[in-house]
Amino acid sequence: MLETLTYIALVITVLITGYFALIFVRDPEAALDKATHRRELLPLVMTGRYIVVFLLALGVLLLNNVAVAAYFFAVCAFLGLYDGWIYRRRGYPHIKHTITGLLALGAMCLSLLALTSSGDAV
Repeated sequence: MLETLTYIALVITVLITGYFALIFVRDPEAALDKATHRRELLPLVMTGRYIVVFLLALGVLLLNNVAVAAYFFAVCAFLGLYDGWIYRRRGYPHIKHTITGLLALGAMCLSLLALTSSGDAV
């Protein structure tokens, strides 16, 4: 029963975050209003986001699961490369974001190699 409720909570989380991802992709300015974000508070919001990524990384480390690590690195690669792309195409310095994305991509490849060579591949 509790496992089912946990699964339902995850489905709800995926739906809510997926909805906000979609509206931000379609119209970032309107999405800021819809999500009730204030532009002037963005530095504080980013602080929270970095804390969250740190806590997720810590959780993945403590889980000690190569498949979960590969997924986490794939998500981090997207995050870094996407941010780097946003800054680069507008002519802003992007190398810190791009390098972070590339490092995460390398870590993902290493994790996938470890996963497939261990015989534990799904």
